[in-house]
Amino acid sequence: PWGHLAATHNGPGVAAREKGVHVQPSIAVSKTEMLMPEVVQAMQAGRLTVDGEILRENGVLTAIKCAIEPVWYLPGIAKRFNLEESVLRRNLFEHTGGMFPELITRTDLSVFLPPIGGSTAIIFGD
Repeated sequence: PWGHLAATHNGPGVAAREKGVHVQPSIAVSKTEMLMPEVVQAMQAGRLTVDGEILRENGVLTAIKCAIEPVWYLPGIAKRFNLEESVLRRNLFEHTGGMFPELITRTDLSVFLPPIGGSTAIIFGD
């Protein structure tokens, strides 16, 4: 539940890792190349200039793409709603039509990746 900081050496996941919990980030970062018609039009109109690094002659943009997926830390959510965690798990199980039996059967799992869309951030430059 700590985003990209989970896997860092001094990040908030350190205490969990020391207890033997396998901690993974809830954000994925990769390089991407994109060709956007709006950028090509802006180049042709002289509003954008090629730098060869971020924007190339052929109109291709290079950037960093971050896929951010929601991760719910069930003990924290239960506390926030003043519920027992078992009640929260049962309600999530029932309101998803029983789609996630692990909510009931795997109480050793503290996080839940809900079936909702994530977000994508595109970063250009430094």
